[in-house]
Parts: sequence; structure tokens; C-alpha cells
Amino acid sequence: MKKIPGIIAIALLAGCAAVNYSEIENSQAVIKNLNVTELGKAGTDKYQLDVKFDYSISDYHDIPELYTCSVLFVTSETEMITRLENANPCRIDSKTGSVSVKWNTPLSLGAGYSREALSKMALPIKYLVAIHQKKTSNKNVVIGMSEVLYLNTKHNSHIVSVASSL
Repeated sequence: MKKIPGIIAIALLAGCAAVNYSEIENSQAVIKNLNVTELGKAGTDKYQLDVKFDYSISDYHDIPELYTCSVLFVTSETEMITRLENANPCRIDSKTGSVSVKWNTPLSLGAGYSREALSKMALPIKYLVAIHQKKTSNKNVVIGMSEVLYLNTKHNSHIVSVASSL
């Protein structure tokens, strides 16, 4: 009999720990002082962007793993893609702060972008930095983004050979 209240207490605590992200109102984010440096060369295993920026989030919600950032590559007027090797390397856990992250470009041989995605990209390759808010376990919404940026044209001469070798 003494076990029942303990089990109920654990069940209630577990239920309270689950977050329904879809019910959280969207915040808004601003990216400032963006600085991007290209590392490596197209067609190598590590052609990356070294991304650094400051951010601020209005209507911030102090919920673990609610906010992340990414580098999105443009494949069409309505579609952008990105690839993560493992967990998102860019977690945001405060209302304001600075981010420093390295992100593989689609022209890195080890990045894992499909031939189809590469074939949709126009020269010069466009990308932007975005801050996301989680809506479900596998969906999010962009709450802030940078202006469109372009991969350096000195690297773009390798695109055709990189795409054909993937």
C-alpha cells in the first residue's frame, strides 16, 4: 500500500517534465554582428563555415533545448536544407548571448548532402544563419535569420567536379 503514493508521485513528476512545444508561443530572434569565415576548400572532407554572431530573443522561454541555430543552404525560392552529423551543435540557452559554431557546407565531401539537393543549388550558393524554436520532437520554426550570404566565388569553381564526385 505504501508503494502506491510513491508510484503516483513519480508518474505526476514525469508528466510535468514532458513539454508540449506546440503550445509555446513563438519567440522572435535577432542576429547581430554576424561574422562568417570559410575554412578549407570545396571538394575536401572539411569545407566548413566558421560562424560567429550575437543574438537576442524577445518573448524568451526558459525551457531546455527549445532554441537552436543552424546554417541553411538555399535550394530553391521556397526550400532550404541543412545537415547535422549528430545532435545540433548550436544550442541556445539564454535570452541574449554569442554563438560560435563550425558548420559543414554542401561542398564538403563528408557533409552527406544528396546529389538531388546539390543539383538544385544555383551558383553562387546562397545560405543564411537561422535561429529556430522547437515545435515538436522533430519540427521547428525559424524565429530569426540573417540576410542571405554567398559561398566565396573562389571556391565555387570546384562545384561541378564536387557534385559529380558525390
